[in-house]
Amino acid sequence: MASLRSALLFLLVVAWQTGLAACLDGQKLRILHFNDFHGQLAAYDETGDGRPVAGIARLAAAVRAARDADPARPTLLLFAGDLLQGTVTSSGFLGLPDVALFDRLGVDAAALGNHDLDYGQDVLRGLAGRAGFPILSANVGGGRLPLAAATVLARPGMARVAVIGLTTGELATATHPRNAVGLAVEDPLAAAARQLPALRERADLVVALSHLGAADDRRLARALPDLDLIVGGHSHDVFRQPERESGVAIVQAGARGRWLGELDLDCRAGRFVATAYRLLDLGADAPEDPAVAAQAGAIVAEAERGLDEVIGTNPVPLSADRAVLRRGEGVFGDFVADLARELTGADVALVNGGGFRADIGRGPVTLKQVYQSFPFGNELLLGRVTGAQLLAALARSASLDPATAPGGFLQVSGLRYRIEAGRLAAARVAGRPIDPGAVYTVVLPDFLAAGGDGYAMLAGLADVVPTGRRLADLVIEAFRAGHAVPAAPDGRIERD
Repeated sequence: MASLRSALLFLLVVAWQTGLAACLDGQKLRILHFNDFHGQLAAYDETGDGRPVAGIARLAAAVRAARDADPARPTLLLFAGDLLQGTVTSSGFLGLPDVALFDRLGVDAAALGNHDLDYGQDVLRGLAGRAGFPILSANVGGGRLPLAAATVLARPGMARVAVIGLTTGELATATHPRNAVGLAVEDPLAAAARQLPALRERADLVVALSHLGAADDRRLARALPDLDLIVGGHSHDVFRQPERESGVAIVQAGARGRWLGELDLDCRAGRFVATAYRLLDLGADAPEDPAVAAQAGAIVAEAERGLDEVIGTNPVPLSADRAVLRRGEGVFGDFVADLARELTGADVALVNGGGFRADIGRGPVTLKQVYQSFPFGNELLLGRVTGAQLLAALARSASLDPATAPGGFLQVSGLRYRIEAGRLAAARVAGRPIDPGAVYTVVLPDFLAAGGDGYAMLAGLADVVPTGRRLADLVIEAFRAGHAVPAAPDGRIERD
C-alpha cells in the first residue's frame, strides 16, 4: 500500500511540475473508429458475388460486440468525417437518418468532413443541432456553423480524452465553392498546434480526429509529435495496423462502413500506450444488429422507391475506383466525357475524377446505380476558355500527386494529354497542340466552373450557357438510348 501511495504521489508531482495531465497506471481505454461513411446505411455488393458487405447494421453489431467484450474497459467511438453524400438515401433525406443512427451507435465525437457541406451550410447546421455528439473542426470557422474546435470526453472511472477536430485545408474547393462562402479555413497544422498545449493540461490523452488524408496526417505527426494518436479519414486508406510517424500512431479504416478500427490503450508510467489493435472486417459474414437493420431497411426502401427501374444494359464494367479515375484514364471517364461533348458539340469536355462515386457493373443498369455513381447533382455548363486557361487546367491535373488519388484529376474528351514526372508534357485538341491564344468551347460540371478542386483558372469561363443536364441525366439518357460504351481506354491520357 505504501508503494502504491508513493507511485501515485510521484505521478501527481510529475504532472504538477510539467503542467501536463497524467493518467494513472492501470487505467484502460478502448477507441473504436471509422470514417468516410458517405450515407452507406444499406449493405452493398462489393465484388458482384451477391453477398452484400458493410451497412449500418453490421457496424452497430460490431460496436456493441467490442463494448461487450470487455465492459470494464471504457470505450469511445470516434468518426473522422464525411457523414454525407454518396447514396440515394443521403441525397433524399439529407443525412437526417444517418445522424439519428449514429446517435444510436453511440458516436462520441465526429470531425467535419468536406462532403458534410455538400448540401449547404443550412443543412449541416440543422444536422449538428440534432446530433447528440459534437462535430469538431479547429481550423474551420464562420458561417454560423455550430462547430467546436475540440472536446474533452470524460466519464466516471475513465481517463480524460481530448479530441481535436481537423478538416482538410482544401475545404473551399473540396466541396462546391458555393457551400464554403463565408467560412474561414485555417491551416490545420497551425490550428492543431494552437489547441494542443491547453488540451495537454486538461486531458490524459490527446487525439487528433482528422479529415486531412494520410499524407497530411503524417505531416501533422511530424509537426506535433506530442500528439498521442491521429484517427484519420478523407483518403479512404485501410491501415491494417497503426502507422507510426515521429512516434505518433495513425489509424484509418477505409470507407463506407466497411471496416471498424479497435485500439486498446493502457496507462503505463503516466502515459497511455497502445497494447492491441484490430481492424474489424465488416464483410458478408459479419453479423447485423436486427433492430438497426429493420430501421435502416425501412429508410432505404422509402428513399429508393421507383429507382429499381432498369434503363438499359451495360456491356463493359465501368469502374469508379479511385485508383483508376483519379490517377489516369478510365473507361468510365472516357464514356461520360464523350457523352458531354456529343451533347453540346464542344471542342473539349473536362470531368473531375472525384465526381464518379460508384461502379456500374456489367449487365442490367438501374436508375439507382446511376444516381449512386453521380450523387452530387452537378449540372453541365458550356462556355469558352482560352488555350492558356485550358493548359493551366491540364497542368494542374498533371501536377496532382497520384499517390493521394486526388479527386481533381481530369478525365477528358476532345483532347489528349501526356504527363511526365508530374508535369504536363504535351496537350493537343483535334490533333493539334493547344494554342494559348486561341479560344475553345468547353463543357464541364458546374463544380469545376466554380473553381472546385482548385481549378481557379476555370472560374473565368466566358459566355456560359447552362445545359440543363446533370451528369446523372446524361448517363441515364445514354443507357436508355442504347449508346455504345467504349470497351477500353483509347490512350487520350498518358502517364510515364
